[in-house]
Amino acid sequence: MKIAVLEVRYEGGLVLTDRVSIADSSSIIITPRVSDLLDGLEKSDRRTSIRVKYEGVSYRVECKPAGTYVVGPKVSVGERRIPELRMIASPNSAQRRLNGRFAHMLSACSLIGAGYVIQSTRTWGARALLETATLLLFSVSLFVIGHLCFSDDDGSE
Repeated sequence: MKIAVLEVRYEGGLVLTDRVSIADSSSIIITPRVSDLLDGLEKSDRRTSIRVKYEGVSYRVECKPAGTYVVGPKVSVGERRIPELRMIASPNSAQRRLNGRFAHMLSACSLIGAGYVIQSTRTWGARALLETATLLLFSVSLFVIGHLCFSDDDGSE
């Protein structure tokens, strides 16, 4: 018997993880507690994926008609990366708030950089003007982007 981690994802965003045993016949032995929980969740939410991770490798889990689970083929690299890309494309409110803070910090750094260029430039030429204007433009743009990240936040969290 081998110990592995079972991960079940549901459409509503719930991710259930627990340790399971894998028998020599590749069947997965789930505790009665987890089995009851999975049965209860099947009634209220749709399962999107079920995987087992053993020694750092993710495998699909196939459900057999008798209510048993069997280890299937390996999960492809692209299939593992899709949820991570979805997190970047559609962040939750906490991630948006952090992105806004990061944009405001970068805005302040650009403004400080523009001030440094203004203070340290002895002879003004096209390059110094371009650097200053670019840093000021970045500062304003990042400030607006940071503000937009906060615009749909009601502050309840």
